[in-house]
Amino acid sequence: MSARAVPPNSKSKSASQPPSNVQDKLAFHPAVIRVLPLIRRRDYHAAAKQLRSAGRDLSIRNTLGVCLLRIGLADEALQVFRQFVLTPGNLGERGDVSDAQKRNFATALLLSGSPSGAIDVLREIRSADQRQADQIRRSIRQWEKSLSWLRWIDWKLNRIEPPNCRVQVDFVPGEFDTGVEGDAAAEPEVTIEQDMEMTSQAVSA
Repeated sequence: MSARAVPPNSKSKSASQPPSNVQDKLAFHPAVIRVLPLIRRRDYHAAAKQLRSAGRDLSIRNTLGVCLLRIGLADEALQVFRQFVLTPGNLGERGDVSDAQKRNFATALLLSGSPSGAIDVLREIRSADQRQADQIRRSIRQWEKSLSWLRWIDWKLNRIEPPNCRVQVDFVPGEFDTGVEGDAAAEPEVTIEQDMEMTSQAVSA
């Protein structure tokens, strides 16, 4: 048999497996596939509008939650994540929820004024991928520096946040499921300022 011959019952890798970009899409719910072009244009408003009534699949709800975080609707995002990260009727986390989705829940808690809740969620995560978790913790440390002495003591000793607590972050919030934003390795890193500017342009277009 020549080096270029192929056994009659075998198939080449390219024939038996779809391209990687197609494989990514096959893993998504159809509702998520429909909004991929919007997300990759950073038109999170339009994507969220379509996903709000798209169903309860975990990939739909996670994608919706991240879109809401990125357009500044943290309180709505928190409700979305709480509905599928926590088990019904108690505060325990579901076993089929990914660490990335738990980090998204922590981010929503943080941006909704509950850094203590964010810390509690992060404590339960054992994933090696801790970049966003580290960014959340860094944001909390920066926020702590803005507290008055009495508020700082109350926070450190009793874990009580001041009224109307809001924590500012310097990172783009939320983690989409792998492949939603395309090939991250091939795209330049986007700062939160750049992301907000592109989102604003998409809304006004």
